[in-house]
Amino acid sequence: MTARNPYPRGSVVLLAGTKRGLYILSSRDRTSWTCEPAALQGNRVYNAALDQRSGRRIFAADNGDFFGTFLRISDDFGKTWREPERGIQFPEESGDKLKNIWVIEPGRASEPGTVYVGVDPASLWESRDGGETWELNAGLVSHPTRKDWNPGAGGMCLHTIVPDYANPKRMWVGISAAGCYRTEDGGETWTFANKGTRAGFLPDEYPDFGQCLHRMLQHPTNPDVLYQQNHCGVYKSSNGGDEWMDIQHNLPSEFGFPIAIDRQHPDTVFTVVEAEHRHNVGDHFTIYRTRDGGERWEPLTNGLPTGPGVSLGVLRHGMTSDTLDPCGVYVGTNTGQLFASRDAGDSWELVADYLPPIYSVTAAVIE
Repeated sequence: MTARNPYPRGSVVLLAGTKRGLYILSSRDRTSWTCEPAALQGNRVYNAALDQRSGRRIFAADNGDFFGTFLRISDDFGKTWREPERGIQFPEESGDKLKNIWVIEPGRASEPGTVYVGVDPASLWESRDGGETWELNAGLVSHPTRKDWNPGAGGMCLHTIVPDYANPKRMWVGISAAGCYRTEDGGETWTFANKGTRAGFLPDEYPDFGQCLHRMLQHPTNPDVLYQQNHCGVYKSSNGGDEWMDIQHNLPSEFGFPIAIDRQHPDTVFTVVEAEHRHNVGDHFTIYRTRDGGERWEPLTNGLPTGPGVSLGVLRHGMTSDTLDPCGVYVGTNTGQLFASRDAGDSWELVADYLPPIYSVTAAVIE
């Protein structure tokens, strides 16, 4: 996993997965940006991640309509790509077939060879050798409720993976539309973690499972605190997902997909909420920020587009933040714009336009 590094140490690199391939944006100062297509074009890249734990390896989800879905690996910053030695493939006897790869999550810092992937049909895959070989998590795929899981609009997808950095046996996953599941024994068994989250589209609005969780993050210094953006509100848990509290408060809509956190000031959280037809509420594209863990939200609009023709949406992985202070926040839209803030959301600028619809943005500071 070694390659010449084209980006100086301290540079911010963004991986933008789009409807027609992967794009790499980079900046030394978060003021001037370059945007280049990686040599992975044509298919739907729902997610990509730069793993710097044992070198610099990029993983990308290459979801094709005709030739299949593949996990791709690059060790030269996107110039060339290859498949794993043994990829993600369901056993024939299962009757399942890989449809889409939704999320790639490098594991804990203490486990540099571990990487996780979530796919459709909803299942969790794990590699212990840096992504070369993959195994299906049997505990989740055999969960007794799996037969009752229902797909969201994007399919029956496991789209969020949160390995607990403080407890190597604990992890949360988000499934649409089955909700949040948690393991306390390294993935052997899984329990519901949905108490308090609403499913307004079901006869029982507070079921054990069946919620449409959209995105979930862990607090970087208090491992029991989680945030999630849901089909029916924004929620916070202070006890590892045992219970959730609605923190929508003054947000103008309960529906939204993405959520991001300022890892230097983790009571600061960012989200985007949308109107009924899945675009900005009103005429101004707006990002919302709380500085007090969700007690109150403020609209952020400085530098963002406004007008009666502005109709932008942000998908579940379309927002992220970096680890700097003040933090950079990055938002990609489903109409191909990528906005960046280098001052924790106070002001914004357009750093890329005319891209294909953006599915995901991930950020890394080059070490």
